[in-house]
Amino acid sequence: MATDILTNLTQAAQDVASNNASLSAFADNNVTEEWTIGPDGEFDGDPEEPRFAVLVFYCILAVMIGAQSGLFYWKKQHKRSYELVTLMGLWLVPVVISVYMVWWKFVLVWLTYSGITGYLLYACGAQKKMASTVPRMVYSWFLGCHKACVVIGIVGYALLILEGVGFGLLIGPSWPDGISLMLVWYGLYYGVLGRDLAEVAGDRMVATMGTRRKLSVSVNSCGICSGVLKDNQHLGEELANNEKTVQLTCKHLFHDQCIRGWTLVGKKDTCPVCLEKVDLRALYADRPWDTRNLTWIQMLDAVRYMVVWNPIVLLGLHFALNVLGVTQKQAALHEHSKQLHQLHMNMTNMNMTQSLNGSTTEMLANLTSTF
Repeated sequence: MATDILTNLTQAAQDVASNNASLSAFADNNVTEEWTIGPDGEFDGDPEEPRFAVLVFYCILAVMIGAQSGLFYWKKQHKRSYELVTLMGLWLVPVVISVYMVWWKFVLVWLTYSGITGYLLYACGAQKKMASTVPRMVYSWFLGCHKACVVIGIVGYALLILEGVGFGLLIGPSWPDGISLMLVWYGLYYGVLGRDLAEVAGDRMVATMGTRRKLSVSVNSCGICSGVLKDNQHLGEELANNEKTVQLTCKHLFHDQCIRGWTLVGKKDTCPVCLEKVDLRALYADRPWDTRNLTWIQMLDAVRYMVVWNPIVLLGLHFALNVLGVTQKQAALHEHSKQLHQLHMNMTNMNMTQSLNGSTTEMLANLTSTF
């Protein structure tokens, strides 16, 4: 019986020694002079990693500064082309990303909005003589979208705050996942897109009506839609049918809804008929949300840059990293890290086998002395 135990222990010691030799050979073949062992006995890794991190940092910094400078110069020197490219990117980039990410809900809403807006843009300049109802229809559509975007954005922001304080957890699974961010996104995106497309619609109507923007000169008709005004009321006075008429400081008259669409959605602070600079602050007195219009515009400008130019800047950064070989270096470092991790695990096992080998040898010596 004792002889069998001694034989088994001897065989175990030989197996441990064999594994120890194999692990030592693996370490000798994989540890290069680039991989050093620190004071704690672990591998310090590739010394190229700090230089790689610095290169990536300066590459990102250069691309960001270059992109900002280029966009600023482009907008300053060629504002019209900058706005046109920005509008095309704002209209197309999100739907391309949505198709790629299979976000069909956004694609459906985008197609509906684009279909209606595209029809209105076509109606603005499809014929040499535009129908008199087109301006009012166009501005009513964009003004309605503007108001809807404000409401949707506020609701989404309120839901986002409620989620932040844990209200969603109280409701449980019935709370729609991501509904707050979706509403905020819809309000911001279609808000800024509507403003830019309204500008295009206004320019197309101007080109159709004439370069002087002489929409209407009759004292009894609206200067935008040419609709009949039942009375020459001053700013803020109501007609019998509850439709206001507005007289600007240049004495031209408009329907309240038409001039509000021209100023709020079309971003105009001039008379649509004579292009005279006018003060339109009185239009906002009876609508508290209009007083925050400047903040809303600034937020929409930030969304415009985030949606259109951020993806382009990131693509440029990716291209720059590929040209400099940083991407390939990152892949190589990732592979080295995997090898280092595997080597560290093997070295740990080797240390354990060395301890086991010592213990086995001691046990064999004790048993030999006993027998």
